[in-house]
Amino acid sequence: MSGKNISDLKPMTGGIVPITIAERRERLEKAQRLMKENRISAVFLEPGATLFYFTGIEWGRSERMLAALLPVQGEIAYVCPAFEEERLRELMIFGKEVRVWEEHESPFALVAGVLRDRGILSGKIGIEESVRFFLADGMRRAAPHLEWVSADAVTIPCRACKSATEIALMQRANEITIE
Repeated sequence: MSGKNISDLKPMTGGIVPITIAERRERLEKAQRLMKENRISAVFLEPGATLFYFTGIEWGRSERMLAALLPVQGEIAYVCPAFEEERLRELMIFGKEVRVWEEHESPFALVAGVLRDRGILSGKIGIEESVRFFLADGMRRAAPHLEWVSADAVTIPCRACKSATEIALMQRANEITIE
């Protein structure tokens, strides 16, 4: 330890400003503008970096679907197992709609229902690039009348241009790593 005591250690995260709710809302609004430009009616997200980027929700992936559907207009909606609803609601910043499924029910039918109830009866639905095949395939089967496409035209431009806050967070992470 080069003669240093553990009591000499100081927090390395001082001065870090987290991503705000306002910045996340701006991200969602930008995504909706890009969806409109690319004629994508909704984007399907599952837990991972992109769901966290837009919603702030950190959630591990499992064999049970947890999904977020961002429509081109209106608020985001979620689909999750019934036993996870309370935990999801505690983490939600945006949207109010959560549709839950029991073990004997199809979460894919719920996704199709969210889209139908939002008036999305035809057109393109973007699938975020890291969505697992069994989910994409299940949705395609539940709503074959929709065109399931890559959401890259929406998600990549959103995530590629970093805000000042994101750059500061990345710089701080780099400083911590170097130290």
